[in-house]
Amino acid sequence: MSDLPSLQDSVPHIALLGSGGGQRAAVALLGSLHQMGQDDLLDTLLYLGGVSGSGWAMSFLYTDPMWSANTAAALARLTGSGPELDDILDWLKDRSEHKDFSLSDFWGSLLSPTIMNQLGRHQLADEAKKQTTNPYPVYSALEQNCYLDGPTKGKWFELTPHESGFTELNHFIPTSQLGSSHSDAGELEGVKGVKVVEEEVMGVKGVEVVEEEGIKDTSRVDITKSGIRALHVLARLLAVLGEITEDPGAKAELEQLRAPLQDFLTISSFPSMRLVNIQDRKTMFNEWIEETLKPIREWALNLTDGPVKDLVSLVFKLFPLIARWKWGTTTNFLYQTKAGAIPDCLRSKEHIQLIDPGMYLNSPYPPFLGPKRDVDLIISLDFSLGESLKSLTLARDYAAEVQKPFPVIDDKVLEDKDWPKDYYVFPGGLSQPTIVYMPLFNQRNCRDAAEVKSKMAEYTTVQWPYSKEKIAALLKIAMANMKNNKYNLLNEIYRAAVRKHKRR
Repeated sequence: MSDLPSLQDSVPHIALLGSGGGQRAAVALLGSLHQMGQDDLLDTLLYLGGVSGSGWAMSFLYTDPMWSANTAAALARLTGSGPELDDILDWLKDRSEHKDFSLSDFWGSLLSPTIMNQLGRHQLADEAKKQTTNPYPVYSALEQNCYLDGPTKGKWFELTPHESGFTELNHFIPTSQLGSSHSDAGELEGVKGVKVVEEEVMGVKGVEVVEEEGIKDTSRVDITKSGIRALHVLARLLAVLGEITEDPGAKAELEQLRAPLQDFLTISSFPSMRLVNIQDRKTMFNEWIEETLKPIREWALNLTDGPVKDLVSLVFKLFPLIARWKWGTTTNFLYQTKAGAIPDCLRSKEHIQLIDPGMYLNSPYPPFLGPKRDVDLIISLDFSLGESLKSLTLARDYAAEVQKPFPVIDDKVLEDKDWPKDYYVFPGGLSQPTIVYMPLFNQRNCRDAAEVKSKMAEYTTVQWPYSKEKIAALLKIAMANMKNNKYNLLNEIYRAAVRKHKRR
């Protein structure tokens, strides 16, 4: 590396991207970053981006303003003790009083303590005030209205300490003002610090139920599917809360609430609605839901004051949000704006709904393409389940649609999808970034495609939280992937610096 061009403007802009994948992705990203620190590569990163589970890891890391100088401390926190149920409920009770309370708040308050063992309370905008050597964090989300029925350019939403907004529309707002209203004069009214680094980012990112159910299949007019889904999610959330609390009495009360509901969902036949119009169908289903919840409401009235009663009260607040699948509610700063090129899916909505982007593109390429961040080298870590390399080709197609530079990716590479190599390089040019692609399970740590599939089943998304032993084994795999490719990465960093120098 001694021959690297020494001019300051030749220092390449390098972004590390972590894919989605629930706790598997969160743990693997932490292990990868730790190994980069061990190999003196971490300080080469200018940016860090993540979706879904990798976003959880980022939320976890950035509660420590000096995390990149001591990644071992972050790993130790990962297997430490989490917050008490009372603390979680206090946070939720406070959030439930806000007009933009959504499922993201609730889901994040579960993910944060159970997966990452902490309950952070700081604000993303506060990062802008800190002097730090950490890579600059870029979080990503999808805007649900445009995702379901809008142009590609209205879909991707990014959040950073300084600004948040729509990547391809190039419309942003200071992150400290995200959630403010938009007046007819185009001025922002009020200031709301966005507490997105922990619970709310984790709620937006990696919602496994969303990934399993699929928003496109359940967010339209089918009130039956929506309500049934709500009941299933309610039962699952109660099970998770039972795992969090260590109070035997609270556990028993939560199980008393959950078990009959789960039994009902297992054995009950739902009302037939094929022969009624939409309004009659909605009325019939609401009556059926009310009948289903009636014994639960009666049971809740007899509870003594305490955390379980507080929790049940929150559950009833959450139920209509689950039925409507209401995630990531934030005031839309583009509502009725006079600015040009704003799609109707945004201009006409008073609120935007920010959801997990992993269902659309399971790696956060969009914010790092094009001239804004002028990224020379992307290191893409893929922790996804299913076919490897898929997110890479999807990102290529996305870049083509929005006319962003991207290296050539031949579909022939998909021949490796079931048993990929541990390291791929897709060379860039004067305008395209080079992409290094590294799948978690690969030919170096798996004997064949069958073992890749077996590993994915072992670390599947829905079995969380992982045991300490499983976390340790996964960290070892992720760290080995980085260590095995240290010199490959150094070579690409060198080449990126040379390309940068030639462009100047």
